[in-house]
Amino acid sequence: MTRIFGDLERKYLDQVLTSGHLSYYHEADSMTRRFEEAFAEKVGVKYAVVRNTAMTALGTAVTISGAGPGFEVICDPIVHFSAMATVYFNAVPRFADIKYGTYLMDPDSVRANITDRTKALIVTNLWGLCAELDEIRRICDEHGIFMIEDCAHSMGSYWKGKHSGSYGDVGCFSFQQSKQLTTGDGGMLTMSRSDLHDGLYGGWAFGGEVPTRYMALNYRMNEMTAAVGLAQLQRVDNYLDEYTENLRIMNEAVADCAWLRNREVPADAVQTGYIWACLWEGDQHGLEYERFKKVVAEVGAPLRFGFTMKPTYAHDFFAEGTKIYGHPDCPIRCPFYESDYTYQEGLCPVAEDLIWRIVSGGLIEVPTDEVKRRADLVRKAIEIAEKG
Repeated sequence: MTRIFGDLERKYLDQVLTSGHLSYYHEADSMTRRFEEAFAEKVGVKYAVVRNTAMTALGTAVTISGAGPGFEVICDPIVHFSAMATVYFNAVPRFADIKYGTYLMDPDSVRANITDRTKALIVTNLWGLCAELDEIRRICDEHGIFMIEDCAHSMGSYWKGKHSGSYGDVGCFSFQQSKQLTTGDGGMLTMSRSDLHDGLYGGWAFGGEVPTRYMALNYRMNEMTAAVGLAQLQRVDNYLDEYTENLRIMNEAVADCAWLRNREVPADAVQTGYIWACLWEGDQHGLEYERFKKVVAEVGAPLRFGFTMKPTYAHDFFAEGTKIYGHPDCPIRCPFYESDYTYQEGLCPVAEDLIWRIVSGGLIEVPTDEVKRRADLVRKAIEIAEKG
C-alpha cells in the first residue's frame, strides 16, 4: 500500500500554521500533546513523550535508567542500536543470546547474564514480533532492573494481549520513513510511570524541575511533525493489515521447503508485517549457500542474505573499544568497571549461528501484487536449487 498523505494531514498542518506555534508545547490543544495522548491510548499506557527519532528515544531511556560508567545494560546481539544507546552514556553492553526459532532475546540467557552491575535491559521486538515480554518483565522485577523495549518494528504487535511498549518501564517507537507508522523522522517514548513522565517533561519545560533529575538532551518533536503523526495514527491499522498480509504471502512461499525455515511465531504473540525473514538450513540438506544466492539473483528475487553477518559485539567498533571514544579503556575497560567480561567468539552461540542464515525481504510500502510476484520468484529459485 502506498502511504496516504492527504486531506487529514493537510487539515492538521493547517491548524498548526494557523496557530503560529510550530515548536513543541504541552497544552491540551497542541498537536504534540494530542499525538502523545492518542498514541498512549493505542499502546495501552498512561503516557507517551514525542522524540525526534527512535535512537534518541533509546538514548533517553538509557539515561533515565541510571546506567552509566561501571554499569551494564543487557542487550540482544542482532541489531546494534541498543548497544549504541548504552555506550552513549559509557555503560557496558552485555549481550544475552537469542532463541533460534524467533530470533528474539532468550530469558534464560538474560538470567545467566545478570550481575551486581546490571542496571538496565533493552529487549528488541524484532521485525514485528514481540519477545517473551512477561517473563523478561518478571526477571527485571526480581532483580531491580530497568526494562526498556525497542519497539521500532512492532507497531500493532502484541504479547499475551498487551501491545509492545507496554511491558517495559519505557518503550521506544520509531516513525522513520521505512517504519509501519511514519512521520518522515520521529519517535515516541511510552510509559505508565508518572515519575518518569514528569521527570522527562520537567527536564525541558522549566515547570518545576530545575535542574532536571535526568541527564537527557532536548530531542523534542515539533508541531508539524506531530500533525502528520496524529493523522497517520488514524491510518496505521489499514497499513498493518496489508503489511501482515504481505508477510503471510511470503511465509507461504517457503512453507513447503525443507531447508528454508519460516520464523516461529509463539501462540501468545500477534506478529505484524515489517520485514519477512526465514532461515537458510540448506547446509543440512546437501545444498550450497552461495549457489542458492546466485540462483536468487538470477531469477530476480529481491532478497537479502545474512543480517550484518556477525553479532554486534564482533564488529570492530565494539570489539576493539578504542573506536568508541578514542580511548582504550572505555567503556568495557573503564576504570569504574571492574570485571573480566570481554567480547569474544562464543559469547552468544545461537546468534552467531543464526545471523548469517537469515534470508529476508521488505514488506513496507510494497504492493501486495508485487509481493505475490516476489513469492513466485522465491518458489522458482527453490525449485531450481533443488534440481541441482
